[in-house]
Amino acid sequence: MGVAIAIWVINLINGVLGVAGGLLGAFVVVDTITRRPDAFVAADRQTKTVWMAITVVSALMLIPAAFQAFISPQQLLWDAAVVACLVYLVDVRPHLRDVQRGTRW
Repeated sequence: MGVAIAIWVINLINGVLGVAGGLLGAFVVVDTITRRPDAFVAADRQTKTVWMAITVVSALMLIPAAFQAFISPQQLLWDAAVVACLVYLVDVRPHLRDVQRGTRW
């Protein structure tokens, strides 16, 4: 009985992580598509093409995990894809927003 509960909890956590990762991958790809190419250069980040490649490949690793397909949140490729998406969200996206919005002063 205890093992069955542990397996159920692990499967639940994998499902939640898979869906969250899939949503993260989809959001990052859509956000990258909507940004202007010159904003990447102005923000002193890689080009839009490079970030499109990174985010699309990451989404291709994250979205199937939402459907519990060939990859799960416990695999290294999934972890690397999450890290790539988080780097975009935490580092690149704020700089792009500042460039596109202009300075606040």
